Amino acid sequence: MKFCPNCGTSLQTPNPKFCPECGTSLQSAANVQPTKGMQHPTQSPAAVSQPTQETIEDELEPVKLNTYDLGVQLENTTASIFEKMGYSVEKRKRVPTKSGATAEIDILLTRGSRRKAVECKNYDPSRSVGVQDLRVFKDKLADAGIASGVFVTNTYFSEDSQKLADSTGIELWDGDKHREKFYAYAIGRIMNPSLVQDPILPLNLDFTSASSLSLRNNESIHLFSAVLLYHPYIVIKYRLQATRSDPTGKSHTITDNGIYFVDALDGEIINRERSIMESITGLFKKREERMESREDKMVSEDLDGIAPISKPVLSTSDYQVSVAEAGVTEEDAAKIVKSHVVEKNKQDVSYYIKVRGESETRSLKVVPRLNEVNIRSTKLVYVPKWDLEYEAGQTSFSRRFLASSGRTLDDELAKCQKCTLLKKQTVAVCEVCGTPLCEKHAYQEGRWLCENHISEKLREETKGTGLFSRFKLGRS
Repeated sequence: MKFCPNCGTSLQTPNPKFCPECGTSLQSAANVQPTKGMQHPTQSPAAVSQPTQETIEDELEPVKLNTYDLGVQLENTTASIFEKMGYSVEKRKRVPTKSGATAEIDILLTRGSRRKAVECKNYDPSRSVGVQDLRVFKDKLADAGIASGVFVTNTYFSEDSQKLADSTGIELWDGDKHREKFYAYAIGRIMNPSLVQDPILPLNLDFTSASSLSLRNNESIHLFSAVLLYHPYIVIKYRLQATRSDPTGKSHTITDNGIYFVDALDGEIINRERSIMESITGLFKKREERMESREDKMVSEDLDGIAPISKPVLSTSDYQVSVAEAGVTEEDAAKIVKSHVVEKNKQDVSYYIKVRGESETRSLKVVPRLNEVNIRSTKLVYVPKWDLEYEAGQTSFSRRFLASSGRTLDDELAKCQKCTLLKKQTVAVCEVCGTPLCEKHAYQEGRWLCENHISEKLREETKGTGLFSRFKLGRS
């Protein structure tokens, strides 16, 4: 160890026990254990680390904190979530297909006559789920005659795979959504709502408004699960001032201040901006790797723009209330923010020096020390999110909203799944298969149907007719 992890002081003595500047125990610092929390089934404890500053020339070690610790694989965890959502679960189920062979479904879900297939992919954190993975799953669903599918991964989805999922009605669970689903439906590590003492964002979107639909056949759509999840975030205000002198004696000062929001389940800064170097190297990355999480952005805007209140979180008989217990302490979050602020503010400053009578430009690398980042305040705030599950025909749908601002996170009922390019607003669902339909793709023949389930007579009558004509034919 060359530098104290607390104050950044250079350590001249080999293997010292204490820092000569601040007195920090260096032996205990080298063996810091992360706060116990729920560990993601695909995350190894060996990957967990605490922020250090071993050398001013090296990158700071990124902080990885546990999300949840079940000691099971992604597939088993996902199965347990769906069991608590009310599904019958069969893992590694072989089902007959139209081609005559059998297909293995990672998790087969049933509720009454409805079936849903779940595909689980546990990838390296640096790898996204690509469009080819989605195509294989889509073809498997079609061959097995299963209307609904969920693709679950511990990482994230590429932009193209998200587009394909939108057009086919496949529900996507990335690592963040999988974690939230776990906290919404799991029994362990869920706080009693009455014990919440920390501030919450106010509930401006109530249950009636969140769950209501404005489709032509609302009676054909059933709400079977409703959860109001309170997700913990840590709001941290900081200020940095670091001054260094170059060999000519000129001072260079770096200042920075602001607010960061840290997800208290996994320790990620959700409004993290890139350093100058990261921005430059990011130009050469795939677009999906550079995209900011839409949900993180929206949550950050709510935390920044809506004042938290101190109000009891109450249980209700209309829906389930879950409060996720923070797995990251405010002290841990402060360390995470300090590390990020130091990394973000590394700079190369130029100075001029005379060499053999001529002026020469040189550069000095300025790296702030951890103790130069002043944490002005920390506060744990709970953000409420609606997680609603619906059924229609042979299909199930998910809708998620931010309960404070009322903005939509996901809504699988919102857009027509028959539109290929520009998806239009849903006006009804097919009462056989449940597919969301726009005005163009919705047929009425005693009930609302998609083109796959109308009668042969109506199909012939509507060939070559306009929208208004075929709508009249469908009603006659």
